[in-house]
Parts: sequence; C-alpha cells; structure tokens
Amino acid sequence: MSVKRLNYFTHQFLREQDFRDEQNYHLLMRRHHNQLLHGWGIVQGLEVQKKGEREITISPGSAIDKDGQEIIVSTPVTRDLGSFERSSHTFVTVAYGEEESDHHSAGGVEGYTRVTESPKFDEKRHQPPKDGAVITLARVHLDEVGHVRHIEADSSIRKMVSIVNPAAGWMRLSFKPIRMPAVRIDNRPVRFVDQEQAEEFEFIVDEYTARSDARGARGSMEIPVPPAVTRLVGFRIAGTTAGRVTVHLFRVGWNLNQNRGEQSELLKETVNGPTFHKDIPVETSLDESHALAVSVRAEGESNIWLVAAKFE
Repeated sequence: MSVKRLNYFTHQFLREQDFRDEQNYHLLMRRHHNQLLHGWGIVQGLEVQKKGEREITISPGSAIDKDGQEIIVSTPVTRDLGSFERSSHTFVTVAYGEEESDHHSAGGVEGYTRVTESPKFDEKRHQPPKDGAVITLARVHLDEVGHVRHIEADSSIRKMVSIVNPAAGWMRLSFKPIRMPAVRIDNRPVRFVDQEQAEEFEFIVDEYTARSDARGARGSMEIPVPPAVTRLVGFRIAGTTAGRVTVHLFRVGWNLNQNRGEQSELLKETVNGPTFHKDIPVETSLDESHALAVSVRAEGESNIWLVAAKFE
C-alpha cells in the first residue's frame, strides 16, 4: 500500500483537509518508527517516589505506548492514595490522552485551534496487561494504617523501550581477580578446601587467564557497567578445572528506591570440568548507582579464560 504526503506548488489552493493530511502524515510516520524500532515502554524518568504519608510524586519523563504515541510529562505530578484500602497495594500507570483545546470564536465561526496531548495517570488494584495500552510505572505497597510503605520499580514492573544503545551487547574481559582473604572466626581462618588446608591461596594472573593450583583459590572482580545501559540480561564464564568452580554474581552499589546500600545475589552457579562454557540468562535492572561484582572459588587446579556480561 502506498503512502502519500503533501506536494506543494506555487498558486496551489490549500483546504482544511490538506493541513490535516500534512499533520497526519508526520504523526503516522513518527509513530510507525516508534513501534518498529523501539516498541513500547518508558523512555526516561517517570520515577515514583514517596512524598507524604499517603502521597507519591511522579518525576518528569517520557514513554511510548503500543501505538507509538509519545507520553510526555514535563512537570512533577502528585497523586493521593488516601482512598485505597489499608495493607494493600496499587499499580501506578500512565497512558496517552488528547483533547481539542483553545476554543476560538470569530465571525460566527467556532472551533478549537489546538489538540492538547496530556498524560492520563491512574492507580489500579490489579496489574494491567502488559500490552502497551497503559504503561506501569510502579507498584506501591500501603501498610496497616494506609501509609505508603514501599515502592517497587524494578524491571518486572517497569518496561523500558529498546533504545538503540552503543553500549548494549556482550562485554568480554579476562578474569583478573583480587584475592579474597580468608574468612576468620575468632581470629582463625575458615577451612573450605579440605580438612587439612585453610583458604590462603590466590589465582595467579597472566596476560590471558587466571590460574589456580591443585589447592584451589578464590578471588573477586568488578564488572564495569557501561554508561546508559539499563539492564543486565546475561552472564558467561569459561575455563577448565580439575575439580569444580563456584561462581557468584552480585548487584552492588546504592539502591535509590530504598535509599541504602545494596548487595543482591543475582546468581550462584557451580560448574564441573574438565572444560566448561556456561551461558546463564540473568534479568535485572541497572541504573547509574549500581555496580556488578563476580566472585569465583576454584576447588582444584583451574583456569578461568573468560568472564562476560551482556547489557541492554
């Protein structure tokens, strides 16, 4: 099916429908672009925070719905949750809305000179379908007296649009650990390799790999989080071992929603040799306050050749 756009020429007589067609062409093309290249979800902002005992605020930001329509919030919005039951929760949503505005009357002719596009906020007891008709911003939990207790806003609640991000994809790096010192109880090292040896050895690092001897070793390493990424979606580790290797992956840093430090375990995986190449799906949200850390414990002679994380 062909797409038509206006084609102007000198002395052309333009009617009302011509101007409508001009606007519709640009609207449809932009929304078609949004649907095909980005999908629907939150673009930026629209963070939900507690304001008063029964109030929340929604920060300025933008989103795109299933039809490719842009939802723009230019100023903070306050919502009162005082009408909700105690010890309950509600899903805070936003949707696209528009209406004719700027009424004009002159010469016996009346009409509206503008169409105002406005966000439509709502609170719903049950989680809305994830079809993009409305955008869910957060789930707010109320305590036994009806006050705002906790706000959930992770990736299971908030869907972000798929903005093309040059930082997205696999970040591959050699395992270059920092030795993890032995855990001590009453100033005595905790034994973990066997009943005879305490944990007192480390990975030997060269240009390509990190290697432990037959006694084993353990170490930890930061995984850099590229700027502008919003999610971690995969983790990969590869190497060889004469025993087994246990991997822990953590999201650390600062939790903005709870206003406290964070150390959340994202996965714990044990792999056996003689060779392994483990590709593990992980799904967690990330923001500018988060960092990632991986710890590895090798029991027996091992070589770690690759650690990688996949970002979006």
